[in-house]
Amino acid sequence: MKQARNFAIAMQEKPFQVRILVNFEGIKVLENFSPYEALYKEVLSCGADVYFCENAIKAFSISPDILPEQSQTIPSGIVALAQWQEEGFRYVRA
Repeated sequence: MKQARNFAIAMQEKPFQVRILVNFEGIKVLENFSPYEALYKEVLSCGADVYFCENAIKAFSISPDILPEQSQTIPSGIVALAQWQEEGFRYVRA
């Protein structure tokens, strides 16, 4: 998330749209989302969209209740990345 925030800040003045996927590796470390809440809000305030992968949430038996209010989820990270690439987005792993 810190790398995503730094990237979003750097790109804020440029005509780019940033989509951040929190997939299996990111979900795996979330036992409690509250320490990430301020950073999440900062990333959103920079204009980035953050998506949490539902498959990863289910795979690690994490309660969706720990995700921030009004969070965006997507069924599959792999499908989302493929779709986003078709839309012209570049994939950068952070």
